[in-house]
Amino acid sequence: MSGEFLTELGRLLGDDTVGAPADRVFLGRGAHAADEVYTVVPAIGKARLLVPHGDRRAAGAAIRHTSAPRSAKDRLRQRVLAGVFSTGLGRRTLGDLFFRDRLAVRAEPSLAEHLSGLLGEQVRLSVRFGPPRANRKPVLQLIDGRARTIAYAKMAVNELTTTLIDAEHRALRLLADRDLAPARVPEVLHFGTWAGAALLVVGALPVSQDAPPDGLTPLSLAAMRSIAQVQGVTRARYAGSTYAARLAAQVDVLGERPAATLMRRALAECAGAELGFGCWHGDWNGGNMSVRDGQLLLWDFERFTPDVPVGYDPLHFELHEAVAVRHTDPVVAARAVAERAVELLAPLGVDAAVANEVAALYFVEIGSRYLGDGLDNLGRPMGRVDEWINGAFAGLGGRWASLVGEN
Repeated sequence: MSGEFLTELGRLLGDDTVGAPADRVFLGRGAHAADEVYTVVPAIGKARLLVPHGDRRAAGAAIRHTSAPRSAKDRLRQRVLAGVFSTGLGRRTLGDLFFRDRLAVRAEPSLAEHLSGLLGEQVRLSVRFGPPRANRKPVLQLIDGRARTIAYAKMAVNELTTTLIDAEHRALRLLADRDLAPARVPEVLHFGTWAGAALLVVGALPVSQDAPPDGLTPLSLAAMRSIAQVQGVTRARYAGSTYAARLAAQVDVLGERPAATLMRRALAECAGAELGFGCWHGDWNGGNMSVRDGQLLLWDFERFTPDVPVGYDPLHFELHEAVAVRHTDPVVAARAVAERAVELLAPLGVDAAVANEVAALYFVEIGSRYLGDGLDNLGRPMGRVDEWINGAFAGLGGRWASLVGEN
């Protein structure tokens, strides 16, 4: 995490005036007099989280509810860190002593004050951000006076994140008041701008801090069916469909790199397939869901898309969990998902006769997205599209394997 990114984030947190003076933001050890001070965790050069400085209750809540831990090790780390920030003397926390870097902002009103006005109660902010990637953006946790997380907000930082936040707003508006049982999605509380950047505020779901289920379950599959069918399912031949034109255009921007050439050959193989078209979440994984009281709570709808072949969500879930959670090599993971295509797609009503076509289209969809977003240049495992997409088609067997020289 660069200091420049944090300085720009400080401007966004502190002032809604585009081009506000840089001296309103302090980044470093200690803190100058400021309206709001945040502790940088763990440090400026590798920051992942900002928590309210000097507020044990808010800082502890920020750590506890940052995310649902995915493993016993993650749960232990989260409990220890929350304990460090919840312990101290007066408003001073041990976390503020261990983590010495600060981001301080001066402004009136600040973003925290603006959000407090929108929600009708005073809130403090915690900010998290993932590792460097094209769609990285600050996600704000809004914590009330009783140390409860009552809402989340996302802010755009570039053209791509603006597009994604706009898309999530449209998706949540579409899904509002729909019967999605057993799925439940966040409520939009506000959509507007701050400091010239798109700002989306959604209500907090009652997320369980237990790790999400390992693998697909009857509950998650039922939720996937609800999302797929929210606008109905239509049947059409792939060739000539609006989706075919959209996907071909997504591949065309990749030029003549080997993966793009392979993708085009795969699309040609799908031309005659009769498919069901519906909606998909676009990034369904264990980090975007939680189970509570028989409901599947689901968030992060930035990639939600209608009019796609039904079945993408279970394929994506399995591929993501294998690579991101179990740390399987993406080549091995993609091949394993391909080999299970019929099994994975059957619960969503995909006929076995076209399961391989749906899987092939999914691999093209997600591979072209990752390459289009520049994931191949960020050192992320799934960015190795030129490698794993060959394994994916090999795993489908038959004519698909022939595309990559197998069989």
